[in-house]
Amino acid sequence: MSESSQSSDARRFSDVLEQLAGGAEPRLTLRELVAAFGERGFGALILVLSLLALLPWPPGGKAVFGLPIILLSIELALQRDEVWLPRWILRASVSRSAFGRGIRRIMRPVRFVENLTRPRLLFMTGEVADVFTGVVCVLLALMMALPIPFGDMLPGVALALFALGMMQRDGVAVLLGGVGACLCGLYLFLIWTTVVEVGGRVWQWITGLF
Repeated sequence: MSESSQSSDARRFSDVLEQLAGGAEPRLTLRELVAAFGERGFGALILVLSLLALLPWPPGGKAVFGLPIILLSIELALQRDEVWLPRWILRASVSRSAFGRGIRRIMRPVRFVENLTRPRLLFMTGEVADVFTGVVCVLLALMMALPIPFGDMLPGVALALFALGMMQRDGVAVLLGGVGACLCGLYLFLIWTTVVEVGGRVWQWITGLF
């Protein structure tokens, strides 16, 4: 590994976010994100994309982050050693000023959580665990695209926990991500049963008119 790569790896996650927010170009591209976090693995990239997806964006803005998360999670599950994204996805971008405003809003909790994490329960961040984590992250990213209340926030938090655990090799964070994923599944089940129940009642009312 080159000296510059070692320097990049030594930087804290929050420091890299601040550097990205202070870039010269008006748009922040996914290519730039990959260049900044690529040496730190899939965890850092999924984490930053999950955090970005939690911020308020114009309609359709969250889709910029959802698809890369799905692809990265699939690559993680397939045990790829290096991050790969199609060129057309790497060209996707967001306003750097909006990115900077969002980062400033979450920087304090990011630094707080960053100081809490440390390598522990390492079996939860090994190769076998990465396969399970990758599959669950794909499902969470798909849930983020569903048009349901809080359908992006709940899986976004779970994704961030999984990614933080991978990046810091913190098995406790991975376990918390698993709890979050279970809560997301329960919430989705409750939403589905509610929709089915309401749909059935509406259908009965409509058929009762004839």
